[in-house]
Amino acid sequence: MHVELKRQAKLLEDELGRPRIAVHDDSIASAEEAFKRAIFEVFESARRTLDAQDMLSYCTTFDERVPPLMLAESLTVAECVEFLRAFSVSSAPVITADTKKFVGWFSTVDVLHLLLSAIQRRKPPSSKIASETAALSGHPHLHSAWGVLRKAIRTVTSSERLSGASEREVALDNARREWLDAVTKDDVAFAIAETLIMTLHEARHTTHSEEDGRMVSRVAASDATLLDCVRSGFLRHIVSAGDSVSPRQAHVCHRVCTYELKPDDSDFGTEKMVIRSLVSQSDIVQFLYDKSDAFDDKLKRTNLSSLGLGSRKAHRVFPDSDVLSCYPPTRLLDAFGMMHVSGRSCVAIVDEPRGKLVEVLSVSDVVDAIFDADALAGTVEDYLKGRRNSRIPLAVLHEDADFMDVLATLANNAIHHVFVVDLEGSPLRVITPTDIISRIALPSARKLGWRFDSYDIHPDTFEQCGKSTRNFAFGGDK
Repeated sequence: MHVELKRQAKLLEDELGRPRIAVHDDSIASAEEAFKRAIFEVFESARRTLDAQDMLSYCTTFDERVPPLMLAESLTVAECVEFLRAFSVSSAPVITADTKKFVGWFSTVDVLHLLLSAIQRRKPPSSKIASETAALSGHPHLHSAWGVLRKAIRTVTSSERLSGASEREVALDNARREWLDAVTKDDVAFAIAETLIMTLHEARHTTHSEEDGRMVSRVAASDATLLDCVRSGFLRHIVSAGDSVSPRQAHVCHRVCTYELKPDDSDFGTEKMVIRSLVSQSDIVQFLYDKSDAFDDKLKRTNLSSLGLGSRKAHRVFPDSDVLSCYPPTRLLDAFGMMHVSGRSCVAIVDEPRGKLVEVLSVSDVVDAIFDADALAGTVEDYLKGRRNSRIPLAVLHEDADFMDVLATLANNAIHHVFVVDLEGSPLRVITPTDIISRIALPSARKLGWRFDSYDIHPDTFEQCGKSTRNFAFGGDK
C-alpha cells in the first residue's frame, strides 16, 4: 500500500495522464487506459471552460448568500437531522458549542452509518462476516491518476449466483443477508432511539465521520481556477473507515468551503476563520451547463454510450457508474444496508430482475426514515408510496442521449442522479455529478484545501447569518 501511494503521488502531477508503464498492472489495463484517454480528449473544451474561470471571482457570486448551515457538537443527532431536513441540505460543517471551533462535517451518509452501527451493536454480525469483509476488501486501491478501483464487497447479482462465480463473495453476501434478516423491528426501534439521543460530539467519536468536505483558504486559492478546484478539491480521494460489514472505501469529495482569516478584536486580535461560501459538485455542473455554449460540437454531440455510460459493462475506471437495484417488496432497512455496504448514494427500484425502473431510493431518504421504525421495518414500496416526506424526481435518459441532455437534466432539476435505461426501461447506469467531473479532469497533486485541521470561527461568520445562538448558526442552500 505504501509503495502504491508513493507511486500515485508522482502520477497525479501529470495533467495528461499516467505514464504508459503504469498500464502493466493486468491484462485489460491497456484497453481501459485507451478508453479513459479517449474520453479525456472529448472533454477538452469543458476543461478549458473551467480553467478560464478563476475560483475566487466565481465564489463572489455566493457571497451574498448567508453562510452554510453549521451544526454544533452539543446538538443531538435528532436535532441535526431536523436541521438538515429543514434546510434541504445533505451536509453541514460542525463546530464546538463553546469555542465555536470548526471540527469537521456531518452528512446524511453519517446518519446512515450511525444507524447501521447502532444495529450492529444491538445485533452483532458474526465474526466470520467481519473477518471475511476485512479479508475480501483489504485496502482501497487508489489507482494512480485515473480514478479509484474500489476493492469493495458488492451485492452479488442473480446471474452470478446461477453461474457460481465468485463463490466467496456469494457466501459473504448470503451471510450479510441472513444477518440483516435476523434484525427485528424491536432491534430497529432500539437502534433508532440510541442514535437519535446521541450528541453530535458522541456520534462523531462513536462512528468515524467521512469528513466529506474541504476547507479552502482564499489566500491559497488566489491563483486557482475552477479546474484547480475540481482537481485539487473535489477529486482528491477520501477514504472511509469501514466497519464489520462495510469495507473501507475511497471516494471523491462533494463540497468545498472557502474561508479567510481575520483578527478577532474581542479575542486579543487572534486570527479566526470567516466562512464565505460553499461550492458543491452540483454547482460545478450548473456552471458547466450555463457555460455550455463554449463547448465544442464534439462534446455536445457525444452520446452516453460513447462515454461508457450506456452499456452494462462495468468499467473499473468508473466504478460509481454501476447501478445498485432492489425490488419494491424489499425491506427498507435492507435497501439502506446495501447502500452502506457498497458506498453508493442511491438504489434503483425495479419491478423484476433486469426489469423496468420504477423509482429511486436515495441516501438522503434516511433523514426521513430514521424517525420511523415502522418505515425501516417495512417495505421500500410502502415507504415510497406513503411515508416519504419529500419527492425525489426520477430522471431517465436513453443511452443514445447526448452529454448535453445529462447536463441539462442534472442542472434544471437540481438532482444528483440521472438513470440511463434501455428500450424496455431497465436501468443501465446512474449518472451523478461525480461521474461528470471525473470524466472531465484528473486528480491533482496540489493540495488546495484541508479536511481535519480545526480553526476557531470568527464572529463575522455568524453576523453574516444575522443569527447566533449557543448551539448553532444557520443559513445557506447547499
